[in-house]
Amino acid sequence: MNTRKSNFVKSGLLAAGAILVGLILAPCAQATPVQIGFNGAGISGHASLTVVTDTTVGDPAGARLITGASGTFSDANLGIFNVAITGVLARNFATPFDVLDGTWQPVDVPFPTSFSQFAASNTSPQDNGVITYTDLFYPTGSPQTCWDYPFAGGLLDPYGVMFSLSNGDFVDLWSDGSMFLPTMTPVYLTYGFALMEPNSSPEGYGVSDASFGGVRLAVPEPDLVWLLGAALLGLLAWRRSAETRKRIAKAG
Repeated sequence: MNTRKSNFVKSGLLAAGAILVGLILAPCAQATPVQIGFNGAGISGHASLTVVTDTTVGDPAGARLITGASGTFSDANLGIFNVAITGVLARNFATPFDVLDGTWQPVDVPFPTSFSQFAASNTSPQDNGVITYTDLFYPTGSPQTCWDYPFAGGLLDPYGVMFSLSNGDFVDLWSDGSMFLPTMTPVYLTYGFALMEPNSSPEGYGVSDASFGGVRLAVPEPDLVWLLGAALLGLLAWRRSAETRKRIAKAG
């Protein structure tokens, strides 16, 4: 498996409407901050993600690229608390491999072009000494991104986003997708993580804590909602001011 628009008669109202539309559309053209919170399996934290349009050919439709992050991360299992998240590790566009025979063929799709690898010791055998990531964000849920792993639908894919921490560690946060019980009953979306710390191995880092699942991830109300609300309040305030000026003019 290691392979998101009445026409106004008065010119002043028209201008206010144009400002409102501009505010609504702006986040779609520029970097958009996305707030996430996560906890479970002994870890917790929050991150403000800088999310931009993903122009990488070969990445899934609807994917967006995480180019930056800030926030805090805690791992109670290791006594790590409120360490600053300083950013995301840049993609290295690695060649995916098939865990069944160790090789990869073009027919083994779909793998995102952004597929990347972080070398680390102490990984599970099927991970072949690497932790994978893509730094992709899926506002409407990820599609299947690995030919032999059918579960999908998370805000991240099964490779996830690789955060850098202020203490020199890295943490990969991924989605396992909406999994099913043997009875085919859907289970809530679950996420997993792996924490890598510097060590003396040839890789330079080793997995010191990890959990395949059991992590919950939530996204608060998008900043766009607050932006829209502020724009509407501004529009109402402009109309009230205009009506007040009109009454004063008539009284005079």
